[in-house]
Amino acid sequence: MYVCHCSVVTDHDILEAIANGARCVADVARATGAGRTCGNCVGSLRELVCQHCPVRAGGTTEHPAERELGVSGAAR
Repeated sequence: MYVCHCSVVTDHDILEAIANGARCVADVARATGAGRTCGNCVGSLRELVCQHCPVRAGGTTEHPAERELGVSGAAR
């Protein structure tokens, strides 16, 4: 399924980025280009990262997807 229409990025592309070490939405955006144009896909990116990215060790409750986004058009 297409997640980012602007950059033609699919959910498979995002899962591949996570498998290759992306740990937050900004990492996925850098790896795939998703979320850098209009920002409409950032919510979907965050959801996929939260579902598929391992949470950092060390007892923190902050999920990597909750770090500062660093992508244009993303409202927190």
